[in-house]
Amino acid sequence: MKRFRKNGSAKEKAVRPLDVGRIVRRLREERNLSGVEFCRRGKGIDPKTLVALEKGRIRNPSMATLAALAKGFGITVSDLFRQAELEQRNYFSLGSQKGVCKIDLPSQGIQLISFTPLTEELFCGKMILEGQKRFDEKLLAGGGGAFFVMTLIGQFEGAVEGRKALLKEGDNLYFYGGMKFHLANALQRNSTLLVVAVPSFLKARQVFRKRET
Repeated sequence: MKRFRKNGSAKEKAVRPLDVGRIVRRLREERNLSGVEFCRRGKGIDPKTLVALEKGRIRNPSMATLAALAKGFGITVSDLFRQAELEQRNYFSLGSQKGVCKIDLPSQGIQLISFTPLTEELFCGKMILEGQKRFDEKLLAGGGGAFFVMTLIGQFEGAVEGRKALLKEGDNLYFYGGMKFHLANALQRNSTLLVVAVPSFLKARQVFRKRET
């Protein structure tokens, strides 16, 4: 699991170009197709071109080649690109409770564990709050959309626009828009919330870099 450094030295990686050759090789091997048989099915693929593509010497195949590749698998070109997208974390990610990355905010007694790749569209993960610590709408600066929390461990209490909220284990809270709120860990030990925010409140993680430096 990646740990996000508070000094901001870790730069967000750019999305890699789709590696069509890698996908072609994977699909071909999954179907137990030899290179010769695949080229025969594709009708228009030269075996030398296939080898160059799978070894990465051809990075941008022509549309005619893409059409022949898709035909060899009995799928569409769109299906071929969707298979390529599955190789990139920004499009597809299989994870666990450990999450994709961890963000520590020690001065606020908060640890965020993101279950999904960090994007501006969505945040889904866990917030671990130290005993008697609290957070409010300032933490979610830049979100302004839908916000959902559910108590996984412990107990939280607070208010949304003056309306009191008590969240025991299994209880949840949803609100929309830039409402003023605060939630506090009512216990002396750590408590944990499931947090979903659409869009994400991380905003390219700049807000955390500023607060922790």
